[in-house]
Amino acid sequence: MRLAHLHIPRLISYGHSLALQNALLQRQFNYKDTIRAHNPVNSSSSSSSSPPDPTLLTFSTDPTYTVGRRHLLANPISQSQQDFLTADGLANFHASPRGGLLTYHAPGQLTGYVVADLRRHGITARCWVKMLEESVMRTCGTWEVQTMRTDDPGVWIKDDEKDQDERPNSKLTKNSKDRKICAIGVQVSRGITSHGVGLNVFDAPFPPSLKDGYKFTEAQKQSESYDQRSKGYLSWGFSRIVACGLEGKSVTWLAREGGGQDASQPPTLIEDVADVFAREVMLGINKMKGQEKEAVKEVYRIDESDLLPATGD
Repeated sequence: MRLAHLHIPRLISYGHSLALQNALLQRQFNYKDTIRAHNPVNSSSSSSSSPPDPTLLTFSTDPTYTVGRRHLLANPISQSQQDFLTADGLANFHASPRGGLLTYHAPGQLTGYVVADLRRHGITARCWVKMLEESVMRTCGTWEVQTMRTDDPGVWIKDDEKDQDERPNSKLTKNSKDRKICAIGVQVSRGITSHGVGLNVFDAPFPPSLKDGYKFTEAQKQSESYDQRSKGYLSWGFSRIVACGLEGKSVTWLAREGGGQDASQPPTLIEDVADVFAREVMLGINKMKGQEKEAVKEVYRIDESDLLPATGD
């Protein structure tokens, strides 16, 4: 078994990312349906055809707010709230089947969806989320940014004054200084995972043609998610919301936490971060898998054309 990695180097719409993910999901579902049709009694029995490889899709989107099922059920987003989020056409809004609350995607963030069969790996949904968190933590560590897990899904910055003897996968209690660097929201359907992580890499600057459109209010400038040095897409989008429904917490990115000299510039190419994350997901699956389950041997690249016909997105 190998881990396929599809990285989209250009900005894409959130809708296009869902189309790519749906194509990957359909491959997994079609295989399950074929197995069930040949052996309705035991759909997990062996077959002469090989199951689809687990696949990581990495990309960055135009400014987009998304909200998961949990938030919609507990706190429906009103039309006036949606109008605020999408005012002047500066950002889009989508309801998502993933878990998790309201969050934001934009240039400068690496979004990663992993489509995989949990039963094939012998991993529970809870352990899958933990695997993604730890894969992100090791990825951040590549750029010497120390992170931690908490009781809430996602990855948080580990401040220097905190206990450095804690192991990387330890759960520490959050305090007012904690800054979230990666949101995680996952959906599992028929044992197949989808959606995944939003890892903030750098506060990407606005192009000159759009800079005058993205204004910062005084309230935004008071937000700890706002960086007055860079004033980019991540500062703008996250300073407008309570990300992931966690009051009193802020959002940050690799370049802001020492992963680069300039918060508005990436510490490295986002594609390099994607490649490191792909490697860490492979290692994470192998660490978490059931004892008798097949290991993931390597990561290999696939092209967008392998999933969808050429589009103008």
